[in-house]
Amino acid sequence: MRRHLFALSSLLLLVAGCSHLQPNAPKLPTLPASHARLSRALDLYVQRFPEVAADFVPAAGELEEPKLVVEHAQARGVYDEALAVLRGKPTPEGTSAAQDDLRAACRAGLQEACDFMRKEFSPPVKISGAQPQYPSEALQKGTQAVVVVRCQLGATGLFRDCQVLESGPDGLTESVLAYAARANYHPARFAGHPFSIPYTFTINFNPYRVDLSPQQEIELTKARTERFPRSPPAWARLANLLSRHAPEDPALAESLRVLHALVPSYWWPANELAWLHVQAGRHAEAAPLVTRAMTWEPDNSYVLETSAAVLAATGQCEQALVEQRRAVEKLPAEWPAPERERFTRTLAEYQRQCAGAAAATEPR
Repeated sequence: MRRHLFALSSLLLLVAGCSHLQPNAPKLPTLPASHARLSRALDLYVQRFPEVAADFVPAAGELEEPKLVVEHAQARGVYDEALAVLRGKPTPEGTSAAQDDLRAACRAGLQEACDFMRKEFSPPVKISGAQPQYPSEALQKGTQAVVVVRCQLGATGLFRDCQVLESGPDGLTESVLAYAARANYHPARFAGHPFSIPYTFTINFNPYRVDLSPQQEIELTKARTERFPRSPPAWARLANLLSRHAPEDPALAESLRVLHALVPSYWWPANELAWLHVQAGRHAEAAPLVTRAMTWEPDNSYVLETSAAVLAATGQCEQALVEQRRAVEKLPAEWPAPERERFTRTLAEYQRQCAGAAAATEPR
C-alpha cells in the first residue's frame, strides 16, 4: 500500500454547495522556501496529493502511541507473535491488538515491523451518506466556520464515539454529527482483517468565496488555535501557512511543537523540529525526533537530509554519507535545480569530512 493512504482526514469545502478534493498533483514549489515547506511539498508531490492536503493530519491507528513498550531485543519476538495472530482469523479487537504490537516493535527500531504496517493497511472507502448539509439559518446569516469532528470508524463501517474538536454556530456542528451518524463505509483493513480506527472530519463551511491575504489567513488560523488548542487540524493549518508565508515567525516553531505534542508520531512536525534543532546545534535534541520521522517517512529527501545532518554532527560519518546520498537520489528529477545542487554540495562536504576523519585516524 502506498504510504499516502494513511492520511484519513476528510476535507469537504462547502462554497455555495460542496466541492470535492480532486487527486491532482500539486505544483512544484517555488524558491526560496523554508525547509518545512519543501519537505511537505515533496511528500504531496510524490504522493500526488493536492496542495490542500497539507492541512491534513494523519489520524489512522498506526499514528497512535503503542500501549505496549518493547525493547529492541524483544521486537522480533513481538513481531513474530503479531504476524501469527494476523495469519489466523482474528476478531477486530485481535487485529487492533496485533497492530498495536507491531507499532511497538516498530518504535523499538524493527524496520520490518514499520514496513509491514505501511504495506498491510487498507483505508476505509465510503459506501453511502449524503454530504453534510449547510443549515438554512447559517446560510442566511452567511456563517463561516471550520468544524472538526473525530470519530471512531468501527469494523462494521459505521461511526461512533464522535468528539467535537472544533465547533461551529447555527447548527453547523450538528450537521457534521448528523452526517457522521448516517454515513456508511467499507471499514479499514489490516492484513485483510476489518478493524476499528480513528477518523477525523474537517469541514470548512464557507458560503462565499473570499480571497484573503496570507497574513489574514494566518491571523484567522491563529485565532482558531487559541479557541481550539487541542485541535490538530488547526495547528497543522497554522504550521503549513507559516512555513509557506512567514517561516521567520516564531509561531512556526511553536505550532510545530504543539502539533508534535498532539500527534507525536506524525513525521512532518517531528522532522521540522529536528531540523530547527540541527540549525541551532542541538543535535542531541534532534536525534530522537528525526528517528521518529524516519520511521514513517524513510524516503523523503528532507527527512534523510535531517538524519544525515545529525549523523554527521555526532561522528557517524559513513552513515551520514549513506543518508545524504539517498536524499539526493530520492529527489524527483524535476525538483527545483537549486535544491538538487544544495543537496549535492552537502554530500560533497560529508565526503570531505569523512576523508579527513579517515586520514586523521591513520597510523603515522
